Amino acid sequence: MSNSYHIAIIDDEFSICVSIEQSLFIEGYQVSVFNDMDSALSSMKKTLYDVAVIDIRINNESGIHLYQEMQKLALDIPVIFISGNASLQEAAESLKLGAYDFLEKPFSPQKLHVTIKNCIAYYETKNKLDLLKSKENNCILGEHPKIKKLRQEIKKIAQSTAVVLISGESGTGKELIAQSIHEQSDRASKPLVKVNCSALPEHLVESLLFGHVKGAFTGADKNKKGFFEMANHGTLFLDEIADMPLKAQSALLRALENHEIQKVGSEQIITINTRVVFASFKNLKQAVEEGKFREDLYYRISVIPIHSPALRERLSDLSILVDFLMTRICERNGIAKKNLEPECLTLFAQYAWPGNVRELNNILERMVILGGDLLTTQDIPIDIINASSAILDKNESDNLTWKAYRQKMEKEFLDNHLKKNQGNISKMARQLDIDRTYLHRKLSQYAIKKG
Repeated sequence: MSNSYHIAIIDDEFSICVSIEQSLFIEGYQVSVFNDMDSALSSMKKTLYDVAVIDIRINNESGIHLYQEMQKLALDIPVIFISGNASLQEAAESLKLGAYDFLEKPFSPQKLHVTIKNCIAYYETKNKLDLLKSKENNCILGEHPKIKKLRQEIKKIAQSTAVVLISGESGTGKELIAQSIHEQSDRASKPLVKVNCSALPEHLVESLLFGHVKGAFTGADKNKKGFFEMANHGTLFLDEIADMPLKAQSALLRALENHEIQKVGSEQIITINTRVVFASFKNLKQAVEEGKFREDLYYRISVIPIHSPALRERLSDLSILVDFLMTRICERNGIAKKNLEPECLTLFAQYAWPGNVRELNNILERMVILGGDLLTTQDIPIDIINASSAILDKNESDNLTWKAYRQKMEKEFLDNHLKKNQGNISKMARQLDIDRTYLHRKLSQYAIKKG
């Protein structure tokens, strides 16, 4: 076992602590010993421990109370309780709260070693599974050149520790980009804390970012961890950074420059190792010119800029996105997989999608829930149809019947995709997720040349 694993021992019996510390040290662990709850909790706020071994009774106080305080402070440390005189009720309560295990004294060093080893293995496996599940549900899909380039940039950026600024319209997936950067970095097993700056109350921004101590202001009835501390050794994603108040921007700049934070109401300086990823749909350069955003902060956060393209810039990805989103929507709602008739994609391709992928997801969810097994153009909201028809020349569309209008769009859609696929029918059928025979029939119907 590598000594990279750090174990905290909290027990008021000096002899027990010495015995445990020596046996764990021999096994290669790094060990910190505490004989009271206050010093243990203070250390946990600053140090990342892999496991905490806590006595159920510490100086006539409850170790369970210490665990509850850890949970309130979002200290995600696996806990193993030990005791020589705990009741069955206390043992059950500790496990109910989420402790990994309960060992009754006296126990052998081997028993403790095995329990700690299994605890670490369990939580590492759990974190990996959570990460895999997250990747499955939050992947950046598409084969458009802009998306391929974006994935390549993310892969390179993830290997660095540089500050990143993600730009792009609302609904294009800026949060997914931040998550992908985190998941491909060596911080993947550590926290990713997501914050929407536009939702932060102005008078509490610094407290929420950096934390505060008890009594710092009216209502501060206990010490509180800020977002930077929560994301220590991980990644902090600050979305809509343009909406952060100027006063808080100054404090944020200091944290980025010095890798240090100071809680509101405290004189103590805390060193942090937090990677920060920013995002904004607003033009930050313009905000600087208007005096709404600090120029020095802008240059500090835009070290590595990355752009999330709008959906209308990559309409060739529509079929891929639609298939993925519909599958996920059906699974989440407990609905059997539904299909979409090709004419719907034709209409979608004529729409500008101002809300981007988020809007596409919302439209599809409405269609899936309200529509039948086969979703048709009749299931598409009328405002989407009306907006799509506006793309056609007004005089021409005024003289078309619904059937003629639909056929015109379908013909243009198929013709465009055939050209993009350089006449490759099989590739086009796979991309549009339709049967190859059906595609041949449609191309013949509209007399679209395949070569």
